[in-house]
Amino acid sequence: RGCVREGGHQYNSRERGGFLQQTRNERVYFFDGYRTLAVASVLALHAAMSYKAYVPDWWYVINPENSMFFLFWVLLANTGDMPAIFFMAGFFAPRSLEKRGPALFLKEKALHIGIPWAIGVLAFAPLFAMATWRSLNLPLPDTYLEFVRDVWLGPGYQQSHFWFLGVLMAFLVVFAAVGRAYSGAASTVSPLRRLVCWWAVSSVAFFLSSLRWHPDLWIPLGPIYFQPARIISYALAFHLGAVAWRDGWFDGPAPSAGALATGAAAAFAGGWSVIHLAMNYPSKDTLLLKAAHAASHSFASLAVAALFLLLCRALLDRPSRIVRALSDASYGIYWLHQMVLMPAVYLLIPFDIPIGLKFTVALAGTYAVCAAATLLGLKRLPVLKRFF
Repeated sequence: RGCVREGGHQYNSRERGGFLQQTRNERVYFFDGYRTLAVASVLALHAAMSYKAYVPDWWYVINPENSMFFLFWVLLANTGDMPAIFFMAGFFAPRSLEKRGPALFLKEKALHIGIPWAIGVLAFAPLFAMATWRSLNLPLPDTYLEFVRDVWLGPGYQQSHFWFLGVLMAFLVVFAAVGRAYSGAASTVSPLRRLVCWWAVSSVAFFLSSLRWHPDLWIPLGPIYFQPARIISYALAFHLGAVAWRDGWFDGPAPSAGALATGAAAAFAGGWSVIHLAMNYPSKDTLLLKAAHAASHSFASLAVAALFLLLCRALLDRPSRIVRALSDASYGIYWLHQMVLMPAVYLLIPFDIPIGLKFTVALAGTYAVCAAATLLGLKRLPVLKRFF
């Protein structure tokens, strides 16, 4: 099968969807930057939570000073980061399933996703629940074991940031059963039409959920822990990722200046609508406001995630040792970050320095420590490197 080289990539000579299909074993360079950016966005979101105006009482560490700037930051970052991460997980799942088969695929995912999730939930999530209990000024049991039994396994249950791994593991189990559907011929449905459908279905799911639950509510369902308002959008983002791999969405040329401008305008409109609704209609107690909130949040999620994907394709679609190393470390950085970030925020509270500097030091320090711990520890130590 003949191949050609274009822009640093190797392509098969056969066509799919009008473009030359990228070799399935070739590294998709811009996804390194996209993964790095998405995980960094999650860290920035969690850092900003401690410094934003109107920080919820249940947050783990609350800085006495706050800022509206970080409120806006949280509102924007809380839209597109997780759909982007689930999209990437879906994009790489078909090639892994194709290479290993369902049984080895699930074994590998249980090792790399399931076990770290279980360790995080059982060993560290109760500590975050205890931090929440302290923030709420609720009485603590005399011993840690009593707290786990009476609070964490009861009214104070949570999984902290490890929830993502549980939901992802559930998606991967389902994908192992139905993944062959993504290995057939490319669909003729355009990416734009699929994205519009994602927005519509996600909006409807968000709206219907808000009729029963608050959009920010977390609930357990068996071993997984999630927000009902957003779980459908995450499942659809995973599905879109697998479809993008099958249909060769990224086999064409880099996005044009017009595409980037359109993406920027859409992201601005989505972000503005989310902030406008949050500031002017915080309660959203009518059906019209609930519907507007659902459509606005889903549109911003799609637009923000798509914009940064376009930017990474345009600017980072080339080999880079640094970006690749950070991309490879992103999983470990995500897994570790709250255990470093929250103590960092707490230790910075007594210092009389500008709030923006506190945020920068906490965020940059956490990212650097977690990256170093991942690259020098989690990915090198004999036992841990099997998981990370």
